[in-house]
Amino acid sequence: MDSNSIDTKKEISFWLASIPMLAMGLFVGVGNLWMEIDLKFILLISTLVAGIVAYAVGVSVKEMIESIAKTVKKAFPVILILIAIGGIVGTWMYSGTVPYLIYYGLKLLHPDYLLVTAFLVTATVSTFTGTSWGSAATAGVAFMGIGISMGVPLPMVAGAVISGAVFGDKVSPVSDTTNICAMSAEISVYDHIRGMLPNVLISGGLAVISFLILGFMNGGEAGENEGALRVMGALDGMYNFNPVMLIPPIIVFAGGYKGYNPIALMVSSCIAAIIIGMAFNGFSIQDGAKSMISGFNMEMTHFLASNSYWAQEAPMPVDVLHIPPLKTPMNVMNVLTTLLNRGGFEGMMSGAVLFCILAIAFGAIMEVSGALNKLMYLLLKGVKSAFSLIVAAFVSGALLNGVTGNATFSILTVGQLFRDSFRERGVSLPMLSRSMENSMTLFESLIPWHVTAIYMAATLEIDTLSYAPYAFFNMAGIGLFFILSYRTVKKLKL
Repeated sequence: MDSNSIDTKKEISFWLASIPMLAMGLFVGVGNLWMEIDLKFILLISTLVAGIVAYAVGVSVKEMIESIAKTVKKAFPVILILIAIGGIVGTWMYSGTVPYLIYYGLKLLHPDYLLVTAFLVTATVSTFTGTSWGSAATAGVAFMGIGISMGVPLPMVAGAVISGAVFGDKVSPVSDTTNICAMSAEISVYDHIRGMLPNVLISGGLAVISFLILGFMNGGEAGENEGALRVMGALDGMYNFNPVMLIPPIIVFAGGYKGYNPIALMVSSCIAAIIIGMAFNGFSIQDGAKSMISGFNMEMTHFLASNSYWAQEAPMPVDVLHIPPLKTPMNVMNVLTTLLNRGGFEGMMSGAVLFCILAIAFGAIMEVSGALNKLMYLLLKGVKSAFSLIVAAFVSGALLNGVTGNATFSILTVGQLFRDSFRERGVSLPMLSRSMENSMTLFESLIPWHVTAIYMAATLEIDTLSYAPYAFFNMAGIGLFFILSYRTVKKLKL
């Protein structure tokens, strides 16, 4: 943007700056929740409103487009990761990696304990790998498949997966947000993690209790367990299960731990998955390529075509794979379609990537118009006490992250805005890093237009507003942050 453009821009008023955010809230509430209009369309209209406001204060259309292009350029690595995840899901279905995990999950897990197990396993994976995205795309997808087969409500399973993924991401020393928060607050990563532990451990304990209770209330019934056996039989007939099928996720996890480029790791994992699918399942290379580009389709296995009884709703013969007949009718083909037919670059590009670009456009226009800075300035201006300073840092982080969809930018901006104020009031800098971490990782999975929520919804194939009420760790963590922060401030008499 040149200096002439800056000179012709008027200073935006608070009311004008608020219009795009208020419009988005109204459109989401009325358009999406009530009228069930696609959120991508809602975000497009919200972006147009932000554009009108920006034009009213002197920002040209050219400047808006340049701002969007600049922000998309910064977010391009994330976009590439979104596309690569589509290839991972498709090829891991092709290789049998995810079905292998689903098969043994069905074999070993009881429906009552599915939710708490999903939380604990994804938390462990996320802690060691430092990525909530990676744990959701691997262990998370497997647990969603197990949930489908067991008849456990999928919003609950997704809530458990996301809770676990976020838990691990908040305490992992190899997590990007953990390190950026520490850097922005100018403290060590271990001081940051140590400060996070009370909130994380209490929230994690409450999440475990909640998922245990929810599991006992909504776990699968006996008939659904028989259905799970039927699904296991079909999977066993489609794939030649072998521990080698675990190589693709090992490539991603081990390489991520060593710090290799995630996109290179994902592509390598896809290639390994295609080779495994050809070698152990007898699938064609053409279908491997289709799985990576367009997504896996169970018709590639040619199993259902020669075993039509799997699609029948009536009880199947007792002697087929020694599985007992179902007491409750079940269309196994429908279950398998939901379970296996997914993934591919194309699906991600028409869904998550489009959503991501629309979210970026909204944030970029809010930034170039000055609306973002105006809202942030007024938040900081109203700070009077140490606790209100902590709340302002949290709200600023949540607002910036929600509008821009970029956690790194939000963390660095909030750190720069609030560091001196925290020092001047005698509030410890780990409190600042905690404010930023909690406002980012806990919130972003629950905001439908945020890149992380878009990714989670696309990967787990469940709407954000459907799983949000069951993301117990996220919600408990937000509430506890304010309670623990208030107690700390009161104890230190700040």
